[in-house]
Amino acid sequence: MDSTNPSTIALRRMNARFDAGTDRINNFMTQQIMGEHPDPAAFMQALEQRSTLQQALQAEFKLNEKPLKTVLTDVK
Repeated sequence: MDSTNPSTIALRRMNARFDAGTDRINNFMTQQIMGEHPDPAAFMQALEQRSTLQQALQAEFKLNEKPLKTVLTDVK
């Protein structure tokens, strides 16, 4: 896939946001382990955002999967 392809750019942007959400979740758990009391509402928001991004990533991947399968089948 071309790195200037809008779909590729969208996937990279969503993946970066997904990773940032995962980092926020991990930081929350680390704070709890350290005996701190982080905001549970922020934790729930991070979980919801990560779930939504995961669904969006899966949908975007499926949009690109069909043409890729077609290309791979035609090459054989």
